[in-house]
Amino acid sequence: MKRQFLGLAAIAIAVSASAFTTANKFSTYFYRYTSSSHAQADIQNISNYVRQDLTCGDGANVCGVYLPTNKPTGQQPVTSEFNAEQSALWSSQQNGSPSDANIDMKE
Repeated sequence: MKRQFLGLAAIAIAVSASAFTTANKFSTYFYRYTSSSHAQADIQNISNYVRQDLTCGDGANVCGVYLPTNKPTGQQPVTSEFNAEQSALWSSQQNGSPSDANIDMKE
């Protein structure tokens, strides 16, 4: 009986903890990719991303990335946050689909 109770308690804790986690995309700010180039050097260049409120539709090319810091419109992202997504941005471009929930794609 005690083992059953502990098992149920563990399940309840896991379920309640997961209720408070959300995908990063919904608690972050969008930085739009401003270049028309599909080259790796450009996709991974922080200078090609600026803060915007607009998001993108579906597609196979990188459109932008969601990051935690809200900078003023037109400003580049925080370097450390952008660097954490750099490889995922290029993987997304190569695969034609987002590598994680922080990346938005366009046609």
